Amino acid sequence: MATRKKTPTRKKAGNSKKTGNKYSLNQTTRMILASLFLIIFVLICLFVLSSLRERVLTSAPEVVYEEPITDYQPSHLYEYDDIFRLLDLQLISGPQSLGWRRLPAVDGADTREIFGDFPATPRLEELARHIEQTQAPAHLIVAEQEGIVQLFWQGQLRLQLVYQVPVLPDETHRSRIAIIIDDLGPSLSVLRQVLDLGLELTPSILPGTERAAASAAMLRDVGREYMIHIPMEPRSYPQTNPGADALLLKHSEEEIRRWMRLYMEQVPGAVGANNHMGSRYTEKAEPMRVVLDELQRHDMFFIDSVTINGSVAFAEARRMGLKAGARHIFLDNQEDVAYIRQQLRNMIRLAESRREVIAIGHPYPETIEAIRLEKDWLKSQPVDFVPASMLVRRYSD
Repeated sequence: MATRKKTPTRKKAGNSKKTGNKYSLNQTTRMILASLFLIIFVLICLFVLSSLRERVLTSAPEVVYEEPITDYQPSHLYEYDDIFRLLDLQLISGPQSLGWRRLPAVDGADTREIFGDFPATPRLEELARHIEQTQAPAHLIVAEQEGIVQLFWQGQLRLQLVYQVPVLPDETHRSRIAIIIDDLGPSLSVLRQVLDLGLELTPSILPGTERAAASAAMLRDVGREYMIHIPMEPRSYPQTNPGADALLLKHSEEEIRRWMRLYMEQVPGAVGANNHMGSRYTEKAEPMRVVLDELQRHDMFFIDSVTINGSVAFAEARRMGLKAGARHIFLDNQEDVAYIRQQLRNMIRLAESRREVIAIGHPYPETIEAIRLEKDWLKSQPVDFVPASMLVRRYSD
């Protein structure tokens, strides 16, 4: 029987085409999905990185301390008018000046008699160091025993300030010292340690800290006055973080006023304020006037912590008729007990040559220990330790 040949089965062209289209469609879909996934992944990564950056720049640690700026780099070429402005802020219109009058020129130099106490030695040393760091051809000559401060420019005398020769206070006019302890508010136990020192100290509370309101309540209960430690933008911002609730130069007037009212709510009952950091902020007159106006509306005083010699804060407060003062000495630029004990003794020596001294310290363990060790000696000195409100005054130009 003849073998029957099998006819080869042909695939229908239509089926082959359909299968090819189906494969091609799947490949295209995968590429589209992969591209979409990659785009979404990149967007998520950018969002996460942006969020982390924002948190790093704006989140505040539990407590932030700041020492005065000592390493200053000039941002521009300083002219004589720039240096004169520094002396005007610190000496002619400064915390010790009660006004001035022009005297006949000495060797062609602008000569003025300054009414008020001779500037504190630490203030003059800071000012001289700042002038040196500007790299301008200027330097100060101080003759305290003659009551004279001279400014030389390119080796020539350009400005001479003449003060009444300092007189040591006698026993009937004891010097007064106010010690402000900044950066309180994060811890009630640290505040108790400050109060337990048994010395008249004026706490300054950081608004926005966890125990700010409770710290204010504790101080009210024991009848102690206290201040608001207003956080402000430093020159090193954002590398140095003044806190999430700090005043920044980018804030509008409305925002500044809103922050100031919030600070007062967070530290109710405060009688005055001083600046936390603010080496950049206090150099700007316009935002400082808004801050000072809010304080004036609530009958509060302001003390310039002087974290930069170019600060206009005191000068603006004085022009506005606000009760004001300025720091004369920092106690704890170094967190070292021996150093702080020496600064406490320097504070007393400073009080011997002037009637009023405002000192600022921080609640470092070393500062608390140094005050504890020096307390008996401090109390034996012929000075009175008083609240900060007793060393501010309203000036009239």
